[in-house]
Parts: sequence; structure tokens; C-alpha cells
Amino acid sequence: MTVSLKKLPGLEEAWRERVAGVRLERLRVAAVKAREALLESGPVPALASCPLVTFPYPTVFAFSGAALSPAPYVMMTNRMQVVQYRDWEGQPRILLFNPTDYDRGEGAPFYAKLLERYGVFIGRKVLRTRHGTVASHLEALGLRPQDVDYLAFDHLHVQDVRGWVGGEGASAFFPRARLLVQRAEWEGTKHLHPMQRPWFVPDGIKGVPEDRVVALEGDAWLGPGVAVVSTPGHTMGNWSLAVVTDRGLFVVSENGVATESYSPERSGIPGVRAAAEHLGYEVVLNGNSREHSLDQYSSMVVEKVLAGPSKEDGGFVNFFPSSELTASLIAPALSPSFSHREISQGQIRPPHARVRAA
Repeated sequence: MTVSLKKLPGLEEAWRERVAGVRLERLRVAAVKAREALLESGPVPALASCPLVTFPYPTVFAFSGAALSPAPYVMMTNRMQVVQYRDWEGQPRILLFNPTDYDRGEGAPFYAKLLERYGVFIGRKVLRTRHGTVASHLEALGLRPQDVDYLAFDHLHVQDVRGWVGGEGASAFFPRARLLVQRAEWEGTKHLHPMQRPWFVPDGIKGVPEDRVVALEGDAWLGPGVAVVSTPGHTMGNWSLAVVTDRGLFVVSENGVATESYSPERSGIPGVRAAAEHLGYEVVLNGNSREHSLDQYSSMVVEKVLAGPSKEDGGFVNFFPSSELTASLIAPALSPSFSHREISQGQIRPPHARVRAA
């Protein structure tokens, strides 16, 4: 299966600028052109957001230390997006973006140690809420594993892909899906720096067959209305889902933990607005893994421009966190000021059902 894709206009050339401040302004201009091209091509036929798990995350990382609360952890909800689209050759495709295998994800050292510290009952029953699995959500949508063409993640933190595409000690749940990944992310995960290791599952990609992996560089415009856009910084191979719906163009990643990370002047979380105003920042980084903070800031500006203003509240943009800040009694004063709640488009139509109907 050949991956049919194009490049978005301008962004890759802007990233090649070596001076960070100049690069940011060139990216800002290029993002406008990329947004126009995506909007002109969309929307996608169908999109579904599927909540997987709510989990704890250090408050100090969530807003790069700006949020003021006695709570050591915020709570965040991780979601998978199921995108049905047609590629540039007109072929129907199913993409799963962030299909997290959260049970395997507990093998990442940060969460393994958290589980060891608090024990199984608190770690899995109090601090974690399961909303559904990748398999259960697909079944609810009428999809079979063999219906899925591609898998992609914004980055490989806490991901173990062996259960999905096969690898050492695991058979493939998805018999034909290929993993789309930035080459920098794939190669970096093979050779982790000590500051990266807490967030990556050891051997999470070990033994994955090469023919199941499509290593790309830069943006991948997959078809009308959908692209995965290079947004490095949080990790060097980070990228973001950009998808056009009837509600506008939405961007999905974990560069920010809340929509207000892109509109800190509208944040009601104590400390966030004041910190952004004091420093003159227009975005507030998710700061657990600063592989390159200047690039992450620039990437968030790209996401902000791509997304554009929300039709529901124009003071916020159409950014939908892949792991979103979630209100919780154990995280006082750390509830989101605004949430899109879900993003969807049309109705997923299982490919095999269409064949039967014909």
C-alpha cells in the first residue's frame, strides 16, 4: 500500500530558517497559507473523538510552572481521533490518531514509578479512569481492525506500538495498518537521551517490522481536509493532526494541555494569565519534555494560526488537546476555562459495510 500524500505550502521552507525569531515570523506567515489550503480542500467525510483514559500529570509541567494550586497533579483525558477521508487518489482511508494502549503505556518509567509509589488501588482506581479501549471504540463505530489503514501519534511518549503493528513479544492487532511517524521521532526513540527516558516505554518499538512503518520528514497532507503537520519541540519528531470539519479547522496535539494554552490572556486558572503577561508569551507550553523549547513555542504559534478562532467563542482557538486538562475534585483550581468537549464530523461508515451494501 503506497501512502498518497502532498506537502502543505510554505511551512517546511520556513522551518529551514536558522534564526529562531525570524523562523517564528516566517512560520506565522506560512501557517496562514497552509490554513487556507486545508480549508479550501475540506471538510473530511467523517471524524470521531474517542475518550480513552483520564490520568494524573504533574501540575508543574502542565503550564510550565505558571499554574498556582496546592494540587501536585492536574487530571488529563487522552482521546483518540478516528478520521475517515479520501486520499489524493480517491481511495477511502481510515486513520487513527493517538490510539493509545494505556495499559502498556504504564511501562513508561514516570508512570511505572508513580504506580509503585501509590499502589495499584490508588494508581489505577483513584488516579486513573478508563473510558474505553481502542478496540471497544472501534467496535462501537462498526470498524474492524482490518479496516484501519494508518496509525499516527503526535509523539511517542508512553506509547508501546508493538501490540498494534507487531514486535518483540506481541502480535499485531491491526493486520494491515501502517504506522506513520516522523523519522526524527522514530530514530530518537531507538536511542533515548537520559532526559527523554522517563516518558518513553522501554522497548516500546522493539522488533516492529520495518514494512509496517512509514518514516516521514515534515508535513504529510494525506487528503482533502486532513494533514499531520510537523510541530517539533515537545519532542523533535512531534507533529499535529489538522482536520477540517463543519465547525472549522481543528488542530490536535499535546503541545498544550488546554485550549487556553493558546489564549492564556483568557485563562481563569490562577497564575497562568499573569505569567504569560509578565513574560510576554502568547502561548504557554506543556513543559514536561523540553527537547527544544523555542521550536515548541513556534510550533504552538503554527497550531494557533492553523486552527483559527472558535465559532463557539472567538476568544479561543480550535485547538483540541490530545490529552486535555480535565476538571477534578483532586485538582482544585485546575479546571479548564473553555473546552471544545469533542470534535466530530459526519458519521464513520465502515468500509466492509459499504461492500456488503453494494
